[in-house]
Amino acid sequence: MEKNEKLNISYKCSQVTLDEFIDCMINGNLKRLLRSGEADEIMLQEAWECLYSEYSELSGNKQHKYYFALYKSVYAMKLKMHIAQLILTDPEINLDDLHSLGYKGDVKSIVARLKFETVELQTKEKELKRMTDKQSGTITESDFDDWIVSVGKYLGYQIRRKEMILSEFLAANKAMTKEIDAKRKRIKK
Repeated sequence: MEKNEKLNISYKCSQVTLDEFIDCMINGNLKRLLRSGEADEIMLQEAWECLYSEYSELSGNKQHKYYFALYKSVYAMKLKMHIAQLILTDPEINLDDLHSLGYKGDVKSIVARLKFETVELQTKEKELKRMTDKQSGTITESDFDDWIVSVGKYLGYQIRRKEMILSEFLAANKAMTKEIDAKRKRIKK
């Protein structure tokens, strides 16, 4: 992530405001992560993935964690398979290169393994698409506003989206959630 630091791209929850995060999440406006200079879409996407991964971790939402783990798995698998297929199309195939990717055996068994992984990848991609469709259909700016108001009531003051840092908001939300859970447990006893 050194490149992003030199370009001054925000990629941590402690570097973005709620407003910037919400704009990236809802509108896909990843340019809000850029502090100075210019960056291509790949660099902005990389920064967003780091930010969203940390957000998922800090929010404690298991569905976010699973979604992001699946997302990373799909793209790592695609890259590995693409490299293997490039090696296989090389007239001077070097099996050591394929073995270093985790593909063992002769060319025939490696091709069979790639076919199996293609089916596995397609299954994961379908699940990822279902989750993405479900998420994009349910998360709105209004949902974030409601969440912000709830945490603001807990803190005892109005939260300003353009001023509050995402990591601070998530820490306050975590404290609020723990307190609510503790109250529920006391009520059940």
